[in-house]
Amino acid sequence: MTEVVTRRVIEDVSTLKALADPIRMAILELAMTEPGRTWTAKEFAGIVGISPTKIYYHLNLLEQHDLVQIRDTRVVNGIIEKQYGAGQLDLTFSRRTDDDGESLRTAVGRQFAQTRDEIDLGLAAGTMSVDAGAAERDRLLVSRAVASIDESRLTEFRQELLKLVHRFEQSSGPHRFGLLIALHPTRGE
Repeated sequence: MTEVVTRRVIEDVSTLKALADPIRMAILELAMTEPGRTWTAKEFAGIVGISPTKIYYHLNLLEQHDLVQIRDTRVVNGIIEKQYGAGQLDLTFSRRTDDDGESLRTAVGRQFAQTRDEIDLGLAAGTMSVDAGAAERDRLLVSRAVASIDESRLTEFRQELLKLVHRFEQSSGPHRFGLLIALHPTRGE
């Protein structure tokens, strides 16, 4: 088993393409949410809603790109059952690819679409609310801001933002929350 890294920067096209699939992203998100846990193919299949036979294709692609790792194996009824875990605690996408950024745009677009879909489902099911009086665990927060940051402090800002995310992502509270962060220069600057 290779060591689980804290932060992984995805720079190659083939890994970005592997991440552009919603089933693989769901598997990866589950594994990264509980990095100490191992999962069987059957467990992943049940949660993401596909047949156990189809899940192996997705797990093999994730494993080929070290996004998930085989942590353990055991024999169950004469069949080798693999236990999978996350290969990293979080992912950062880089544009240093050789396809003019198309794979990066696809992977980032998938992240936005997944977030939109989760919000749509939560609002439709009544499991989240935009009402300021709703319980904190049910409140949706969507915020867009533009900040003027001195170039000499930009690295510090990025590091502090990631530290905040990691501090809460490692907590073991009973409620899970999705978080999508994009820090980018605005046009016209």
